[in-house]
Amino acid sequence: MVKSQDAFSWKDGNRPVCPIHSQVKLDILRTYIEAYFSTVAANPAIPVVNIHLVDAFAGGGVLKDPISGGPVAGSPFVMLNTVHGAQQTINASRTSTKLDIRARYHFADASRSAVSELTRGIQASEYASKLHSGDIQIDRMKFDNYLPHLLGRIPSNEKTKALFFLDQCGWNIATLDHCNAILRHLPKAEIIWNISVESLATFANENQDFRKGIERFGVDLGDAFTSQASFNHFSDWRKSLIAIFLDKIRKGCDANYVSPFMVQHDGWGYWLLHLSNHPQANNVMKATHWQHQNHSLHEGFAGLKMLEFNRDNFHQTTMFRFDEAAGKSTHEALFVELVPKLHELGGNVTRDDFVRAIANETPADVSRIDSAFAELKEEGHVRIRGPKGEQRRGGPKHGQDRISLPPQPKLFLPMSN
Repeated sequence: MVKSQDAFSWKDGNRPVCPIHSQVKLDILRTYIEAYFSTVAANPAIPVVNIHLVDAFAGGGVLKDPISGGPVAGSPFVMLNTVHGAQQTINASRTSTKLDIRARYHFADASRSAVSELTRGIQASEYASKLHSGDIQIDRMKFDNYLPHLLGRIPSNEKTKALFFLDQCGWNIATLDHCNAILRHLPKAEIIWNISVESLATFANENQDFRKGIERFGVDLGDAFTSQASFNHFSDWRKSLIAIFLDKIRKGCDANYVSPFMVQHDGWGYWLLHLSNHPQANNVMKATHWQHQNHSLHEGFAGLKMLEFNRDNFHQTTMFRFDEAAGKSTHEALFVELVPKLHELGGNVTRDDFVRAIANETPADVSRIDSAFAELKEEGHVRIRGPKGEQRRGGPKHGQDRISLPPQPKLFLPMSN
């Protein structure tokens, strides 16, 4: 979790201060891991889950709370503690087959002092045996060198479960090309990827060094710089640049699902992108952000145009904070936009196919989509039937429920542009 060599140094046993935005990211990581195992082990007959957990910017393991001065578990210990706790929680509710989470941990950092402190901390913890057995691997390597080394250690397999936490400093150490290399090697991997998008936008310019950085990242921003003169306000151009950058990531990413939500503190925004190839994983991450109200956010729309760039609407866009107000606006937007989308998709689809079609367009998780469909059904705008044709009360209950337009749809709902 190293952010800079000066601010995040573990020399001489020092514990760097853990800023608020880093604590939020750690909370999101913790919540997501808990939800991840609740999902993959939902079937009580599943006895074993094998998984690799990777923290490629691990830091020294323990940080300091800025208010109390007490210890704050860094990302390696968040992973270790949360997996251990998830197994205990799941097994407490099982009466027969107990769950064995067989996790392999891969921690790395470029800093000698960070690796030394992390190793010392784990050796002194309840996880020391995992270090001795090789279930915990710690490497002192720069990310460019570490990733191929790591992927050589984990055999390529389309079924291998892996969670990568890439909490880099800045925006182009862990790049789009790196993420695609991970996903090609391990298609079932999930990546939680931190990008300091405000830093990118603030220091963007046409000089050769920045262009080399963008090229290294793996995207082509086209004429984004030459268009700057056409904007009345620099802040509007920055928003345009960020929108283009995200669009390039989505189009160039090997993941089917990209959740581009932000964590903000003291005016600086950090994307915490979640990349995966499974719609359920995408939904779990969205639900995680809804649990962290006011800290998770995006600057876009509540419905099916989550981060659409619209230069005529810059100053009308309000901050979306996954709070009660955002929940209300999301429901209202979905009520208006779901029927036109259903019409666009042919007027008769399963709930799962509908969710897959809109996953990258909306901050809503499945529960909010189901709630909107329940109200639309109540007012006669859609029909919902089970897999055997049975009528549903309320919204969809199953992924294979079919949602369709009635024979004579009501006409007052606005159609999408």
